[in-house]
Amino acid sequence: MKVLNKIEVDNKFKLLSKNWRIKDHLLTAEFNFKTFDDAFDFMQIISKKCKDLNHHPKWTNIYNRVDVELFTHDLGGLSSVDFELATFMDLSFSPYSQ
Repeated sequence: MKVLNKIEVDNKFKLLSKNWRIKDHLLTAEFNFKTFDDAFDFMQIISKKCKDLNHHPKWTNIYNRVDVELFTHDLGGLSSVDFELATFMDLSFSPYSQ
């Protein structure tokens, strides 16, 4: 695993949903749900993927919103694992956004 260069980050970023931003070298997102239960269910789904990837987000949950920051701290930058987790979050959020 390596830190992605700017071109690699830009290319991978284009594949993500509009929920995502790059802010201060972090990959950030805000996911809004109808209820707290939906937000919490989403976090439980994502937590299993985090365990599989051994990669954990900084995230907060306030009622029906989940805010996420991704960054590969061991490498000091964004890696492919950040984007893999972000893509999984987008796919997992899809049923809630309809």
